[in-house]
Amino acid sequence: MTDHVRSFQTISTQEILDELNAAIEDHMAWLSKWHRGLVCKGAPLAKDLAYDPHHLCRFGSWYVKNQHKGLVNQPVLRSLARIHRDMHDRAQFLAERARDGHEIELPDYDNFMQQTQAFIAQTRRLEKAFARASSDLDPLTGLHNRQAMMRDLERERERFLRTGEPCCIGLGDLDHFKKVNDTYGHSAGDTVLLAAAECYLTHVRPYDAVYRYGGEEFLFCLPDTDITQGRKALDRVRHELETNPVPLASGEDLSVTASFGLAPMREDATLSETIELADQALYEAKDSGRNRVVAWEGGGDLDTLID
Repeated sequence: MTDHVRSFQTISTQEILDELNAAIEDHMAWLSKWHRGLVCKGAPLAKDLAYDPHHLCRFGSWYVKNQHKGLVNQPVLRSLARIHRDMHDRAQFLAERARDGHEIELPDYDNFMQQTQAFIAQTRRLEKAFARASSDLDPLTGLHNRQAMMRDLERERERFLRTGEPCCIGLGDLDHFKKVNDTYGHSAGDTVLLAAAECYLTHVRPYDAVYRYGGEEFLFCLPDTDITQGRKALDRVRHELETNPVPLASGEDLSVTASFGLAPMREDATLSETIELADQALYEAKDSGRNRVVAWEGGGDLDTLID
């Protein structure tokens, strides 16, 4: 996995929410001090006169450190960072004029206040958006959780019934995961879960979806995919996980494998029944040696498993 991929889930939605909330509080306090300096003819804050002053506040330094990490590396936060930079650059310009004894023109001050208001308003909008999203995300891996999964799968099943285009459901379960926790500790177990989630996200196709189903189990939705294509897609994921050991904090590289079960959507099977068939195939994969993909290819009796 590349360094970029490894960093994908290192910033949680909750951390972003915390930083956005802190950004509003910090900047309201900063703005009060900034105005006090101008109104009372005091010396400007040293950080307002520094090079790249937007890097010196909490939000600015946090963004610079994390801007390339998955959940932070998106257009809405890049836009907020630009507003933040422009606001601090304008504050620096006005502080320098005040320091040098020049009058501050009303249009320049109004421009600065508009930028400040834009930063606060955009931050509050993002707070609301991330708060809504956080209820659908698994806090450890950042994948969508079971609640969001069921909504998505219902929509996908409706599409399948409407168009007749094939769709498969897969379940993947990490092999011997309890042994990882027992041997290396739960922190190492979390590292393995993160690595698996990143591997899955990186190696499924752009239109596939991956969900945290529970524990060490993940669910895959593979649209426009028949059972043969689905087996190839999951086997590719299985191979990538097997051939990329997970680096632990101890410095050890841990080999990890997973077993997969796969089932196609059918008109005569409910969504729950399709997931159950994928689960039966997964149990067969476990029982037959692990680290493999088993697909259900049944006829009318819904009972045929193909390794």
